[in-house]
Amino acid sequence: MTPATEMPRFLRSAPARLRAALLLAAAGLALSGCALTRGEPIITYDLGPAVAAPAASATGNPAPAPLPKLRVAQTDGPNWLEGNALFYRLQYAQAQRLQAYATQRWVMSPTRLFDERLREAVAARGTLGWSGDGSIPALKVELLEFDQVFDSATASQGVVRLRATVYRHGMLGQQTFEARRPAPSADGAGGVKALAEASDAVIAALLDWIGTLQLK
Repeated sequence: MTPATEMPRFLRSAPARLRAALLLAAAGLALSGCALTRGEPIITYDLGPAVAAPAASATGNPAPAPLPKLRVAQTDGPNWLEGNALFYRLQYAQAQRLQAYATQRWVMSPTRLFDERLREAVAARGTLGWSGDGSIPALKVELLEFDQVFDSATASQGVVRLRATVYRHGMLGQQTFEARRPAPSADGAGGVKALAEASDAVIAALLDWIGTLQLK
């Protein structure tokens, strides 16, 4: 089969210049399609398995005191945390600009991931109550920051900041918490690990604070 017979009929009848232009455009589309299919795959992350609190004998410190029965309201956050983008900030160059990794994502929104982590931690320290039980105190968390902050091109940290409110027939306490953990690598994977560790640290501090409140 010759090139002429492989060419579509409408191209064979077209003027030479038009035919050349159409063939060139078709080749460009084919190349762009190959570039798209050969792009990097999307990688998704969660916070990993929850880390169990070390026993008192392992650390030499007393084990955390158990918490009274507590219900946890749904965690809220700013609109930019409602999607599954993995965000970073170049503090050293563009501190006011929040950017997202192109090929790395969370499996669900950071607010949902953090909410699940928080509920696991509450259940591990006491009893996680039914959300509609108004007879027990409730915890409401608002995520204020959840991103990877680059202090230089090669050094970054995961930053988690939140505002926690405990209430029952009125406010019983409110406080802001923040945790920062260094990223082991200057990329999305390193940011995920740092944010997971910062989440565990800020939740531990939050629950220790709740243990100091008069909830019974």
